Amino acid sequence: MNTKTDFWHVWTIPLLLAGASLWGLLSALIGDGVLDYFSWLTLSVPLLIIGRFVMKPKSGKNKHARK
Repeated sequence: MNTKTDFWHVWTIPLLLAGASLWGLLSALIGDGVLDYFSWLTLSVPLLIIGRFVMKPKSGKNKHARK
């Protein structure tokens, strides 16, 4: 793999989450009504993804290594 491929492999999802968060914050600031609901939706997506990975059980050989 080259450096450009490694960059996008690592940073695609974080950049999409940052874009969704930015769009949600901007829509909350400039909009009203439907945009308020849209901002709640876009700002909850990163929290749901974080919660999924926090609650997800670790798999693999080292799952009991850190106690």
